[in-house]
Amino acid sequence: MFFQKKEKMSTFSRQDQLPSLPVPSLVETLEKYIDSASALVTPEEKKRIEKEAHDFQHSDLGNQLQSALENRAKNHKNWLEDWWYNVYTEIREPLAPFVSFGALNTVYNCVDGGQVSRAADVLYHWLSVWDKIRHGKWPVTSSRGVTWDMDQFHHLFSSNRTPQKPRDTMDRYFKTKEEGETPTHVIICCNGCFWKLNILNEDDDTIKTSDELYNMLKFVRDNSPDESVGCVSKLTTTHRDVWTTNRDELLRVCDPNMVALKAVETSILFMSLVPKNGGNDQKKLISNALQDESWFVWQDKSVSITVYEDAQVMVQGDHSNIDAIVLLQVGDYAASRVRKQLWHPQKTGSDAHFEFPERLSFELNEHLKHAISQADVDFYKSKQLYRARPVHFHGYGNDLCRTAKVYTDTVVQLALQLAFLKTHGSFAPIYETASTRKFFHGRTETVRGCTQQFVRFAKALTEDQKTEKEDLKKLFDAAINAHNQFMADCMDGRGFDRHLMGLKQTLTIMNKGCGPKRAAPAFLTDDTWKRTGGDGNFLLSTSFIGYMDNEVPGAMGYVAAMRPDGYGCFYRIGKRRITFSVSDWAASRSNIDAFCGNILWALDALSPFLTPAQKL
Repeated sequence: MFFQKKEKMSTFSRQDQLPSLPVPSLVETLEKYIDSASALVTPEEKKRIEKEAHDFQHSDLGNQLQSALENRAKNHKNWLEDWWYNVYTEIREPLAPFVSFGALNTVYNCVDGGQVSRAADVLYHWLSVWDKIRHGKWPVTSSRGVTWDMDQFHHLFSSNRTPQKPRDTMDRYFKTKEEGETPTHVIICCNGCFWKLNILNEDDDTIKTSDELYNMLKFVRDNSPDESVGCVSKLTTTHRDVWTTNRDELLRVCDPNMVALKAVETSILFMSLVPKNGGNDQKKLISNALQDESWFVWQDKSVSITVYEDAQVMVQGDHSNIDAIVLLQVGDYAASRVRKQLWHPQKTGSDAHFEFPERLSFELNEHLKHAISQADVDFYKSKQLYRARPVHFHGYGNDLCRTAKVYTDTVVQLALQLAFLKTHGSFAPIYETASTRKFFHGRTETVRGCTQQFVRFAKALTEDQKTEKEDLKKLFDAAINAHNQFMADCMDGRGFDRHLMGLKQTLTIMNKGCGPKRAAPAFLTDDTWKRTGGDGNFLLSTSFIGYMDNEVPGAMGYVAAMRPDGYGCFYRIGKRRITFSVSDWAASRSNIDAFCGNILWALDALSPFLTPAQKL
């Protein structure tokens, strides 16, 4: 789906050359919505949706909203950008598990006594990416010969989602060398104690070596008493309005709190050294990747890294600020370079020369102490709300699909829908991420993969009556082609979900004026709207997060399912295998164990159709 091509251009040199995000035509969007919804509604409901959409298309309101959105696009190179971030920052639920992205990496091995050496290596390689981005030397991402937007790499470090009412703010402090001064410190949390580490050498503006970082981290570990019970990071795990109130109280208590809080929020990244083993149990690891202990992660940061006593590593980030693929790319880069054995720098004793870290302290009053205790209780309750599982399929991968001239990603999408059908006996509205990073500051569009062509294929494959193999193959090809066409349209900025969101936002703005209030179009309030996925009501929330190197899964991460009764499915593709990270919400009609088993069944069921007859 993507790759990085090393060119002489600097990281952000092509930004101004990227095209603006287009506004699709109203008629095209409505036709695509009707076609998509038709796979999940009755013939009578389809007729009603068609009439409602047709009425809106030819109404004064439809023309006014479309014209207003097109005018906005003339004045904004990305008309969606601000609204898209607002959708995230208006969410008031705790970031974990409702928004954040968590990941483990199978490249990491456990090493007894290796916590500090592993942390030093991990930190060094993450900082080397920071340094490359800072100097414009991180390679520009491209896909199929097209340059992609790199703005999210500018957002990756020194960013913070700051709690505010009624909507949080995204505060970004990173600057390239050309732009000016940027924060040059990281925060290390050990046993609940906070330390500020300057990571640059003052004399030559280079990042400190792994050896220097080792000595600094060892000093932190040796001088951090257990203060985890009252650790301030627990406050970041709460409801956003609660955290807003407590953050204001933290700032009110004393001025040093403001200095310490600013150090955390502007830091390049947040790293925890924790007094427990991570282990190698992937099922346990993948669950803990999103929530382990309440003080391990400063939830507002875009990059939080947890290093366990046995050198296991987890990465977590705020999904509001960046797409998961950006975090995983950098995580894979670091993991592939980290040493897998225990090591020590040449000088580790009293003769070792290193810059001493600065201890940060927060003064707490009784209100804040009680708030931290309550945050602890709520955190461990929320850990019981969801489940997560790894799934490894070894039947085939990209090699077989390339021979058959089909995209493996499309095969996986069909398999996930078949797995849901077998598990629940019904078809599911499904979301797949399509990147729009070929456009200026583009992020994603929604591919609604449950097409009429897929429904016809799935029914023929699973129903009792026998369908000739050649006819099944034709239905399979039609489902593949329909999905591929919609993916191409979405990546070209011609999907329909973001356009409909823009029309709704435009209507909201219009209704804030002095004129008469306008009712939303009927098809957006019809009960079929949410049933087919509208407003994020997708039973399957899925994303392809990259290809494997050397058949090693590498980063395995996920965000929680979008619906209480749905599933989240992130997957990586190897030459001869496919790996999934699957999540669901407990105490609902979802059945994660059955669904995961049916993913394997579905991939096997599709293998007979992977013949050379299909053309891309």
